[in-house]
Amino acid sequence: MTTFHDLDLSPALLSAVETQGYDLPTEIQTQTIPVILSGRDVLATAQTGTGKTAAFVLPLLHLLAAHPPKREARESDSAPAQNRGSNGTSRGANPVSYPRVLILAPTRELAVQIDERVAAYGAGQGIRNAVVYGGASKVNQQRELRRFPQVLTATPGRLMDFIGEKQISLARVEYLVLDEADRMLDMGFIPDVRRIVGMIEGHAQTAMFSATMPKEIADLAAGILRQPTFLESTAGGMSAENILQTVMFVEQANKLDLLTEVIDREQMFRVIVFTRTKHRASRVAKALCKSGITADSIHGDKTQAQRTRALAGFRGGKTRVLVATDVAARGIDVDDISHVINFEIPAEAETYVHRIGRTARAGSEGAALSLCDGTELQSLRQIEKLIANRIAVDRDNRFHVEHAPPAQPKQRSGKPGQRGRSRGPAAHAQFSRQGRRR
Repeated sequence: MTTFHDLDLSPALLSAVETQGYDLPTEIQTQTIPVILSGRDVLATAQTGTGKTAAFVLPLLHLLAAHPPKREARESDSAPAQNRGSNGTSRGANPVSYPRVLILAPTRELAVQIDERVAAYGAGQGIRNAVVYGGASKVNQQRELRRFPQVLTATPGRLMDFIGEKQISLARVEYLVLDEADRMLDMGFIPDVRRIVGMIEGHAQTAMFSATMPKEIADLAAGILRQPTFLESTAGGMSAENILQTVMFVEQANKLDLLTEVIDREQMFRVIVFTRTKHRASRVAKALCKSGITADSIHGDKTQAQRTRALAGFRGGKTRVLVATDVAARGIDVDDISHVINFEIPAEAETYVHRIGRTARAGSEGAALSLCDGTELQSLRQIEKLIANRIAVDRDNRFHVEHAPPAQPKQRSGKPGQRGRSRGPAAHAQFSRQGRRR
């Protein structure tokens, strides 16, 4: 059994890992950390919940400490001679920040959470870190940039803004991470990513992580990675045996009533409900609250402060249900999510992978329930094609309708005709113990 001590991390990082309460590395950490420490590029497919953030943060912090830069960026580097004071600092001009590590993330939530991990693992080691993202004032972010962070986590759009304003330079980037590259593709960031990579002088050691590997991401990897090591982790992913996947066929008009009934009946406590649109996310959250189920929503129309409060309430247990759009949910890192419910079937099959990866983390059990109306059957079949399995149908509810010939549930034993894991709402009850308020 591999331990963190076997991965040749520095004593300071091992102490930080222990302080954070981690005993053993996950599969993706065991695979990735030695490769990054060896100086090679990485292309990894890893689902949400596999521990991939630590898989790149830990070795990069190790390399930062082990290999000091040839020239440290300071204020005197960024100001013209006529603007410098007698002590070499700039007068009036915005100094330029030269990060050594650049981590790109598709959303502000994910960027913030990565930065928090950098701070936690780098505590006591003198690591300077900062995060920049859109949808928030630049003032505080500019203040952080004036600390000359060694590790910068950023969303592509805000990073391009600061580069354009000459407050960030990528001339000294030595290490580059592209996290959730497939989501950056979905959000239209790939052109910005290509421009950002082109601004890095020479070749930065690069690690790219993606839950799925569409052709566009493979092409991007081919253009920026040098003889990468290919890694794949399925732990915590869509095919995990400890995720109960079921679907309920229901008319669209009855979805809210069915959702409320299922959450209430099974006493679900920590639940993420996914919707396709921002308007519906707000509508579903309000309807749940009216039914006596504490809920909040998170989507692009919310301010950063509102999103932060919603996540804090969900993490702290004040809110039972968090209703989210796919974009807003990227980067949500909350432990012990017992249920993921697809209020609407995602149009892209790969999105289903991201959604259900929120539950059953670190070997725990969880459930993924999809509410499917007649217009969503094609999307459901595409998901089943992607995961190479039929999702078991739960017919034991008063709103059930037959949209199509029933999908055959997965068999778990050799007995002819025996049902799979779905046995109606009772099937969810086996997981409700972990979802109930204690």
